[in-house]
Amino acid sequence: MANKVEGWFMQPAKTSGNRIQIFVLAILGILAVGIWMIFKFAASEAEQDLENWKTRLNLVAESRAAEVSTWLNRHLSTVEELATDASIQLYATQSSIPDNQALAEGQRGYVFSLLSTEAERAGFHEQRAIDTVAANVKRPRRVGLAIVNGEGMASVMTTGMPLLRPEEIPFSGSSFIALGPILADKTPLVLFGARITPSFDATPAEEHWVIGARPLDDDFLHTLVQPGEQSETAETYIVNPGESGIVTPLTPLLGGGRTGTPRQDAAASYAVKSPGGFEILPNYSGRDMLVTGKELSAPVPWVLVRTISAKEVLAEISGKRNTLIITLSLVALFLLATLILVWRHGVSKRLESSYREQEELLARNQALSGFLQSVSDGQPTAIAALTSDMTVRFSNEKMATVTGIPSKELTNRRLDTAFTGSVAELLREKTKAASSGTATELQIVLGQEQHPQTYQTQILPLDTHDKNDASVLVVMQDISDLIAEKAKSETLYKQLIGTLTEIIDARDPWSKYHSSRVADVAVSIAEEIGVTPDEMEAVRIAGQLVNIGKIFVPTIILTKQTPLSEDELKLVRESMQKGASLIAGLDFKGPVATILAEMRENWDGTGEPKGLKGDAIVSGARILSVSNAFVGMVSARAHRSGLGFDKASDILQADAGTRYERRLVAALQNILENKGGRDRWHHYMERAEETN
Repeated sequence: MANKVEGWFMQPAKTSGNRIQIFVLAILGILAVGIWMIFKFAASEAEQDLENWKTRLNLVAESRAAEVSTWLNRHLSTVEELATDASIQLYATQSSIPDNQALAEGQRGYVFSLLSTEAERAGFHEQRAIDTVAANVKRPRRVGLAIVNGEGMASVMTTGMPLLRPEEIPFSGSSFIALGPILADKTPLVLFGARITPSFDATPAEEHWVIGARPLDDDFLHTLVQPGEQSETAETYIVNPGESGIVTPLTPLLGGGRTGTPRQDAAASYAVKSPGGFEILPNYSGRDMLVTGKELSAPVPWVLVRTISAKEVLAEISGKRNTLIITLSLVALFLLATLILVWRHGVSKRLESSYREQEELLARNQALSGFLQSVSDGQPTAIAALTSDMTVRFSNEKMATVTGIPSKELTNRRLDTAFTGSVAELLREKTKAASSGTATELQIVLGQEQHPQTYQTQILPLDTHDKNDASVLVVMQDISDLIAEKAKSETLYKQLIGTLTEIIDARDPWSKYHSSRVADVAVSIAEEIGVTPDEMEAVRIAGQLVNIGKIFVPTIILTKQTPLSEDELKLVRESMQKGASLIAGLDFKGPVATILAEMRENWDGTGEPKGLKGDAIVSGARILSVSNAFVGMVSARAHRSGLGFDKASDILQADAGTRYERRLVAALQNILENKGGRDRWHHYMERAEETN
């Protein structure tokens, strides 16, 4: 390097000045490209990371909203069932007729026992320490069941039922769920009501209602807890919408504050106005949060709010981006200052013509050469200047680390000899292109398979007047950490999909492994017909999510052990389309939502929902249709046993060319007969409990 710098500064003044200018421009160009690349890469990662967080936030909010709605609807159903009980209807009728009061009083004890039994069974009874001591100890009135008339007066109530004023009971319709008074411990009380149908035309005052009361205690709050939650800032809470953006929290808040008290909460207000949307807004404590909201399927106006700190969402990618930008900026300023000093020194020395002055200039150039070497050695990037035949004229310590060859030994040695195989061949090809004026940017992976290092590499042409001068500049930036972070995000995404699949399949013990099995068979068919890796990944994810629509199907239908009715079959079929709509807004790498939406289309155009035909149906949907039908037929269900491989193959073959693409059916049969498919999937025919 010292000899090279000496040669540069021994050139005539005009040539030396031109070379310095070219070098300055080259350094500025490299730094500008590097900063642009880092900004672009970091922005892309931040956007992808934000989309992943939105997906996770949406899935958690959906599952928690479903749990909360199930809890509310379960208790409302209990009250509605009591309202249709013949004994309670008879009691209500007799209580409404003045002449039958004696009969009603005689039945009061039986009705009390009936309400008490149902209260303990359905959760309208709070197990407390006093249950094990004398019966004359006063029980706190927090939860219970009661029968009240249209004026709000209770005639029968279970032990522990809160005493309600008539104006606190919002009689409306045939049934209702509403907030009741706040209990002494500041816990909100929820009222469940169902009108008892009398045997005669009764006035509102003569009507009777079954009223249930339950506090939003730990049993309810447990529905807001996401299994496996790892975030430290995530929060799920329920709000009751008010006017002018005011909301009332009904569940405890991580940031403190009294439940049941109206307050300003921009994040929750957005969730109320735009359920299913995503935005970064301040919450009740003023912290910026990524927020989404979900309406409940229960007959209440409440909204479930799911938030997570915006700092947590973007912390890692922002930190790495800022560190890289600051480091490059400092290096750029330092290099520019150094090069300006070199240039000024060269200009002053051009005026000296004597031999003595040239020797002094040489000495100074040697010192500057060492200084530049020190500066370049301190950079995080590997730098090398090459001739057109790849001979190294300059390299820094980072390049020596990358190649495993000391800098002094690397100088005047061909750079491609420091690498092996395809990497050396690739460098030779791109260096030749750079010598002809074509810049190249690529990624090179070095190191052992267990610990690979990825380098973002630029091979740039340098202006030269001598074939022995460096004509190519190689810059290698280690981006292994950024690549690893991206891989981590993708792994987390796949784990999230797997977790969602397990949650969905767990609702139906008879199809516990259906989603993973459909994904397995679909990927095998995709491999057999030779689809691209991206298409295969889209098919795999769609297979795992094939049953996502079952969250809309009641568990009693999924586990029914007798043949399903037409209405029940229709509900199950429609759930597939609802599942596709549920994920339509999510950003997958492939057409996952389209695959799920079109899997019910038939090859001959007789399918649903659009009647697409042949190749107009996306290939992934055609594959998933065959896979889903095959797994469904060979697997045992609540209402039937598995059909067996031969029977399933015969059915698929019979429908080939009409419902299914003939090529895909043939591919599946080839896997079964010639590639170990029968042995591999034999356990599909076992019942779910047998495979545990």
